[in-house]
Amino acid sequence: MALFKPYDNGSASSETTQSPTETPTQKMPAKKSVPTPTRKQAEQARRDRIQPVLTKKQANLKNKEARYKAQNEAMAKVHARPVNALIRDWVDHRFNLAEFGMPAMLLIFAAMLVGSYAWPPLVMVLPWVVYGVAILMVIDISIMFLGLRHQIRIYFPGESMKGKWGYAFSRAVMFRRSRSPAPRIKRGTKFTWPNPEDR
Repeated sequence: MALFKPYDNGSASSETTQSPTETPTQKMPAKKSVPTPTRKQAEQARRDRIQPVLTKKQANLKNKEARYKAQNEAMAKVHARPVNALIRDWVDHRFNLAEFGMPAMLLIFAAMLVGSYAWPPLVMVLPWVVYGVAILMVIDISIMFLGLRHQIRIYFPGESMKGKWGYAFSRAVMFRRSRSPAPRIKRGTKFTWPNPEDR
């Protein structure tokens, strides 16, 4: 009777060669760091893309640009009217005292302030100079208005004079180079209408 079981090389090798089959681990999808937006949030985001929410500073700037654009469009319509073109040509062809009278009066007031310390008797004279310049300006503007009314009655009979005085005065007190639209008739030339540029 054998006390020891003989060593079986075949069975040992078979046990060593057999290894459990490893199953590949399945990768789980990563969790979202941001929750899925609701329908209301998605619609709000779409509206923000179409019409973004502006800050107070941006809204004020946008409103300012819109007002400036509207003013320019309104003034362009006013300038485009033929009767206003006549007014501009009538004002531009004259030597308007109001164009130089306003700066002259400012210089006189400045001289009054300086003269009150440097030469007090000058303060007694300069107010009369101011009155004289103002009277000359009123006379010159009145002559301009009378001539303008006559021209409008000739070329635009039945046209109301409402707003015409203000349009002519605002152009007459401006320096010639700063007038808009720019003058198209030389100062001191004979007034003719229609202007050759309109033909």
